[in-house]
Amino acid sequence: MGRILREKPLILMTGDLGRSSSPELRQVRYYKNYPEALEAAGAVVLNLSCCDGETAAELAELADGLFLPGGGDISPEHYGEKALPQCGAPEEGRDELELTLAQAFLAVKKPILGVCRGLQLLNVALGGTLWQDIPSQLGMEHPDDSVHQVKTPEGSLFRELFGTEFQVNSFHHQGVKELAPGLLSQAWDESGRIVEAFSHKELPVFATQWHPERMTGRERLTPAGPDMAPLFRAFCDLCRKK
Repeated sequence: MGRILREKPLILMTGDLGRSSSPELRQVRYYKNYPEALEAAGAVVLNLSCCDGETAAELAELADGLFLPGGGDISPEHYGEKALPQCGAPEEGRDELELTLAQAFLAVKKPILGVCRGLQLLNVALGGTLWQDIPSQLGMEHPDDSVHQVKTPEGSLFRELFGTEFQVNSFHHQGVKELAPGLLSQAWDESGRIVEAFSHKELPVFATQWHPERMTGRERLTPAGPDMAPLFRAFCDLCRKK
């Protein structure tokens, strides 16, 4: 392995698996500010679009961490529910890919960072459930591309990095319903009803419901709130230790 890869953590990242204008052609898509935020924190990012369980296990041994970005809704079949009308159609193949990778990295206790859909995916992978549609199920407005306050508990990584209370963006209509065994809430919205971040009690796993990659970098898209670069550095530091 080359000198650069020896010095920098290698992080796997997934993306949207969608169809182009031609139904026969599949595309892998992701916003470039995801890998840019990780690279600015010192990582080398490798995008992955497919693999089986055996390959996922080998990749989990090879790579230093896993990053699960935002995207569409997870199929409710993965947490034992039928889809409501408000639930979006699942991305073909993406649920299975990310669940397989998450289980492989959990098995070897390697770091995982989830963002938005990634938070929801990790909760499901560990045995939790989701609100399929926050407005219709909880009676709460959660407008897309909005900004709101979150609060953090004492001892939280997020309090250590950003303080007791701070602003974040919002790009989701689903969220954590039942928190999976082993997970600890690390931030809540102003109502206290929506889990905005969590971490694992024993494993190097944490996630945000907001989009920190939009709150850092030269092309920052959400002006409000603190610079989220320290979050990506904390994740990369964890990856270096493994």
